[in-house]
Parts: sequence; C-alpha cells; structure tokens
Amino acid sequence: MKNSLFLFFLMLSSFCVSQNKMLDSLETVINNYKQEDTTYVNLRLKFAARKMYLTPSDTSWLGYNLKTLKISKQNNYTKGIAVSYNNIGIIQHYFLSNPVNALNYYQNAYALIENNPKLQKYAVGVLTNIGLINYEQQEYDKALKSFKTLLHFPENKANTFFNIGNIYGQTKELDSSIYNYKKAIIEAKKSNSSNLLIANTKSNLGLVQTNAGYLEEGLKNTIESLNIIEQHNLEILKVAAYTNAAEVYLKNNAIEKAEHYATNSLKLNEALNSLATKNSALGTLANVYEIKGDYKNALTTYKQHIILRDSLINADRKLEISRKEIQFEADKDRAIAQVEIERQKSIKNASIIGGSAFIAISLIGFMLYKRKQEAVSKSKEAEFNAKVSDTELKALRSQMNPHFIFNSLNSIGDYILKNDTQSASDYLSKFAKLMRLTLENSEKKEILLSEDISLLKTYMDIERKRFQNKFNYTIQVDESIETDEILVPPMILQPFIENSIIHGLSQIEEPGNITISFKKENNMLICSVDDNGVGRQTIERNIPTKKSLGMTITKSRIEIINKLKNTNGDVKIIDKEKGTRIEVSLPIHLAY
Repeated sequence: MKNSLFLFFLMLSSFCVSQNKMLDSLETVINNYKQEDTTYVNLRLKFAARKMYLTPSDTSWLGYNLKTLKISKQNNYTKGIAVSYNNIGIIQHYFLSNPVNALNYYQNAYALIENNPKLQKYAVGVLTNIGLINYEQQEYDKALKSFKTLLHFPENKANTFFNIGNIYGQTKELDSSIYNYKKAIIEAKKSNSSNLLIANTKSNLGLVQTNAGYLEEGLKNTIESLNIIEQHNLEILKVAAYTNAAEVYLKNNAIEKAEHYATNSLKLNEALNSLATKNSALGTLANVYEIKGDYKNALTTYKQHIILRDSLINADRKLEISRKEIQFEADKDRAIAQVEIERQKSIKNASIIGGSAFIAISLIGFMLYKRKQEAVSKSKEAEFNAKVSDTELKALRSQMNPHFIFNSLNSIGDYILKNDTQSASDYLSKFAKLMRLTLENSEKKEILLSEDISLLKTYMDIERKRFQNKFNYTIQVDESIETDEILVPPMILQPFIENSIIHGLSQIEEPGNITISFKKENNMLICSVDDNGVGRQTIERNIPTKKSLGMTITKSRIEIINKLKNTNGDVKIIDKEKGTRIEVSLPIHLAY
C-alpha cells in the first residue's frame, strides 16, 4: 500500500513538469508588480501552484504563502484566502510533517469553498488532502467519508477510487478493496490517466487479490503492473511494486522470483529509506530463505525485520499521539461551544420569564449571574485543562525523539552487520528498556525521583555508546533527599541533557562531562544539568534561528505546576566560562 506522501505527488504528477523559463518569467513579473491587489494575489498563487511542488525542501514556502494569505485578507479576496489556506496546509502536512496544523488549514479552506459555487473546482484538492490526513492517521471512517464525497466530482475519479481501495485494504475488507481498485483502473483508462496510476493500482490490486485467495488473478495483475513499470521506466514505483510482487510470488510458491524482487526492492530502497517498505521486504525475504533452507540468512534477515518492526511500532505510537491531539482539539472546541450554548439558553429563558414580576426578575437575575459565573469558570477550566493536556502531549512527543530512535536502531544494525552480537544485545536491551519505561510513564503526571533517575541513566548509557564514550556523566543526590519518597514530572531534565550532548559536547575535542544533581533549597527541589561543552553563545552563533523546544515545553509544564500547586518553580540558564548550567526548581511533592 502507498503512503499519503506518495499519493499526493502521484496526484500532482500530471502538471509538475520542468518549466524553468516560464517560472523565471512569472517570478520577474511578480517582483516588478507595484500593487498588492487581487491580480498580484493571483500571480503569487499561479507561481506557487507551478513551483512549490517542484522544490518542497525550500523552507521559504511557508512565509511566501502566509504573505499571500495576509494580502488576500486585506483585499477580502475569498479565492486567495481559500487557496492560501490549502497551500499552507500542504506545507504543514507534506513538507513539515505536521498533520494537526495541516488539518486546521484544510478545514478553513473547505469552509470557504463549500459555500462559494465559484470555488467548487478547488474542492477536489482540499477534500483529497483532508482524506489523506485521516488515512495516514488511521481514521479510516473519516477518510472514507471524504473520498466518497469526491465521487460526486468528475475530476480525479480514478485517483479517488484508488484511495478508497487503499482504505478498504487497510481495514481488511478485501472484496471492497478489489472492487474499488478495478473501478480506478476503468476510470483511469477512460480519462487517459497516467501509466503511473494504472501500474500502481494494478500492483496493489494484485497483492490484495493474492491475500484474498485469488492467486491467479493476483499474479496476472502483478505481472501487468511490472510490465508497465519496465515499459515506461517508472522508477518511482519500483520499490513498492517489487515489494508487493515479492509477496505475491512467495504465496504462489515461485521462490526464486520472490527472492529476486525482495532483494531488488531492498537495493532500490536504500535511496528512499522507506521503513515500512523495507520492513515488508525483509519479512518476505526471511520467509524465502527459510523455505530454501538457508537458515543463516533467514535468521539474520529476520532479526533486521524485527528491529525495524519495533521502530515502526514506535512510529505507530507517534500516530496515536497525533490522533489524540486532533481529538483533543475537537473536544476542546465542543466544550467551549457547549458552555456558550448553555449561557445563551440561560439568557433566552430569563428573557421569557423576565416579565412576570419584579421579584421573579430579581430571582432570575441572581440565577443568571450565578450561571454566568459558572459558565465563565467552566470555560476557564476547560482552557486550562486543554493547556495541561496539550503540554503533556508535546512533552511526550519531545521525549520520543524520532532522530534518537532511528539513530539508535542504526547503531544496533551496525553492530549486527559487524557480528558484534554482544554489543548489539546490550544496546538493544537498554534501548527497549528506555522505550518501555518512557511509554509507561507517559500516562503519569508524576513518578518517583528514583524512577526518573533510572530513566535518565538508561538514556545517557545509550547516548554514551552511540557517541563512542565521548562523554562521561555523574549523578549527585543530596543526602537529605529520599529518592523513593519524592515525586517529580517524568523526564523533565531529558531535553536539557539532550541539548548538552548534541549541541554542547559533540563539538569539543576533549572528553565531555555532564553532572546531574538534585538538592533541596527553601522547600524546593533544585534539579541541575551542568556540562563543559561549547556553551550557549557558540551554539546560537552557529544556529542563530534555533529555538529550544525542550526549554519551551519544560517552562510550560512548570507554569502549569505553579498554577495547580500555587508554587514558584522556574528554569534558569547559567552561562559558564566553559559550558552551560541549567537549573530547574520544582515544588517538593512527597509520595506519602
């Protein structure tokens, strides 16, 4: 099955061609245009439509489209506002991997398009983007609703049936998946759609038919897909199609062909580094080796498959976090709306009853005032609880740093390839322990200090091994502190330790040192991270626009703790002559 990023670029493939001279000319016209009117907005939209998808790594596109949105609002230009919202959603979704923000922009765009007949031609693209977000977030019912709405539009029917087929494939409704893939092929041939879409659909159709037990039909469509890919040299499809073909041939007991396509899929995937595709190919190849009796290669390949599968489980965890964020935002909006509805009801009811008598009016006025106060209180409480939930989710996402996860997995893979099984086993054991403890503690607001210290030790042991023991660390706990009696927010120091290692110590030649200490001071727990790295000024000089996500999240968490407990916790950064010291002060909270 294809991921949404590929589906997106497949949808755009018909017009994303090289037009450098035309684009240069259009850019010149924009730069020389003197007024910020609707014509200027249209020129900017036209330029973005033709070039944005050709240069997705260009970080200036967000600012460009935000400026177009601002000018459109100044001119009260609905088309410019709607298309700019959609473009910003695309950037958030595909360029910045932020589906939560993207969904908000897409929905704003569709709200304008839905009520304006002149903008209906833009509905297809926006609804497709909304459907793809729901698809990748595994919200299959919502995705299906979006794509079925798109069937009312004649444009892109083939692509819509293809997307619906993917959804039914994911939900294991194989007959429905097969039906929609076949409809996609029929529509693609009617509209002379690209061979890319037809080959991709036949590849997925072949795999689903095979999984449904229709081996002969599945093999036929797989072969046709491979022939189209070879005939038209569709390099972009080869990795996924070869992975699908390997599984189809394996289930048809064509072992040599299964091995051929699985092996070639892995070779081609080195450039793309698609983890899901690589995981599938490794699993198929391990089964091939086992059937052939090559147990050594079967074991090695299976181990790689297991490691990669575990990393994808962590990726699923990230998806779950994103789903919670989307649901949280929806619940928050509903809660605030409900408070307002109740308030309006109270006002309306009071108005109806109000004419009865002076005493009744006075009584109702008192009740209204009380209800209004309760409504305001509920609204504030809802917003504050929303902030708590939002911060906890951001903190969890920060802790589950994907760069750290994948770098660790790569280190494990290197040990395996070098046959250093003992190091691989030690590393994997520590890594698995850290992931398990992090996920277990993610649901807790506080854990014992002793548990948090254990988490930090495991994290730093992994980082030490990954950086070839480039630094040492010590943890100092004041004698007056009982670590099994004090509760702290989980992993609150981790972002600062990570900053010390990645930005501070990695840039010095001599051995690095990190000292983590815990002490009591004026009924507060002072937690500090002290390093001998290059220091904050050097880091900011090298990366002037870099903002500390860890600092922002930790300050927000402490702000909430202060409000809940009426305390004055804080975060301080102390610049030393060599290195940096971070001090986090927390209210002392005893477990008993």
